[in-house]
Amino acid sequence: MEKQQLIEELQKAISTGDITRNEIQQVLSLEQNIAETTGSSVASRLSLAEIFYYIGGVIILIGLIVLISQNWSSFTFAVKVFTTFGMGIIFFISAILLNQSDQFKKISNVFFLLSGVLIPFGYFIMFDDKINNQTMDYYNVIIPLLCLLQFGITQFAVKKDIFTVFNTVFGTWLFFGLSNYMLNDNPGSFNANFHLYQTILVGISYVLVGYYLNRRGRLFAGWLNTFGVIGILGAGYVLNFMAANSSGPEASVIWTVLYPLLLAGTIISSVYIRNSSFLFVGTICLIAYIIRVTAQNFSDTLGWPFALIVMGVVIMGLGYLAFHLNSKYIKK
Repeated sequence: MEKQQLIEELQKAISTGDITRNEIQQVLSLEQNIAETTGSSVASRLSLAEIFYYIGGVIILIGLIVLISQNWSSFTFAVKVFTTFGMGIIFFISAILLNQSDQFKKISNVFFLLSGVLIPFGYFIMFDDKINNQTMDYYNVIIPLLCLLQFGITQFAVKKDIFTVFNTVFGTWLFFGLSNYMLNDNPGSFNANFHLYQTILVGISYVLVGYYLNRRGRLFAGWLNTFGVIGILGAGYVLNFMAANSSGPEASVIWTVLYPLLLAGTIISSVYIRNSSFLFVGTICLIAYIIRVTAQNFSDTLGWPFALIVMGVVIMGLGYLAFHLNSKYIKK
C-alpha cells in the first residue's frame, strides 16, 4: 500500500471514530520507548565476536611490548621509531581501510586502539634526544596536541565512539601539560593545591561532555560522568581535609564550608538529571566525609565505641536513601 493511501486510511479511521488520536499517540510513544531501550542495550554491550577482537588486540600489544623490551638495547634509533611510531601508523592506516568495509568495521576498532597506544609512545622515542627535565613540560604539550589533532580529525571523519576515549585521554593530557608549562616560568604561583584544582576542572569538563554525549545516546557518557564526579568530589575531599587540618589562614579554608554544599548539590542534582553516577559517588563521598568528621570531632567527647555506632547508623541510613532515590526517581 502506498504511503499516501495509508495516510488517507488513517485520516478516515480518525474521522469515523474507529481510531482516536490518543491511541495513535500511545502507539508512537511505545515505539519510541522500544527504540530507545534497544539502542541503549546494543550500545552498552559488546558482542562475543567483539570481545575476542579486543582480546586478540591486547595479546598483539603484549607481544609487541615483550618484543620491544627484549631487544630494545640492540635496536637502532630507526628501528625503535619503526616498532613504535611506524607500527602505530600502520595500524592506523589499516583501521581506516578496514572501516570502509561493513564486514570489518568492528575489527577496525582494535587497530585504532593499537595505534592510539603506539603513536604517543613513538613520539616520545622520536623526541627522546630533546626531552630532559627542562623540556619535559614543553613536550607534554606538543605530543598530546599532535595526537589530539590526529584522532580528533579522524573522529569527525569516521564517527566512531572509540575516539571519545582517545580524545578524552589526549585532551586531559594536553590540559595538564599546558597548564604546567604556562606556570613553569612562574613557580611562585605553583603550590600543592594546584593539581587538585586542575583535577576539579577536568572533572567538570568530563561531566559536561558526558551530559552532551548522553543526550545523544552515545557510548562512554556514563564513564565520563563517573570519572568526572570522582575527580570533582575526590579533589574536593582532599582540599576539605587540608582545610580542616590547617593551622593557619589559607585560601583553601573555604572548602570547609564548600565541600558539604558540593556533596548535597551532587546528590540532589542526581535526582533532577536522573544520573546514578552522581548519586552513588556522592553518597560514598558523603559517607567518607561523615566518618572523618565524626572521628575528628566526636570520638573524644562521645567516646570511640559510641561514635562508631553513630557512624554505622548514618551509613545504613544513607545507603537506604541512595537505594530509595535510585529506585523511585532515577531508574523508574
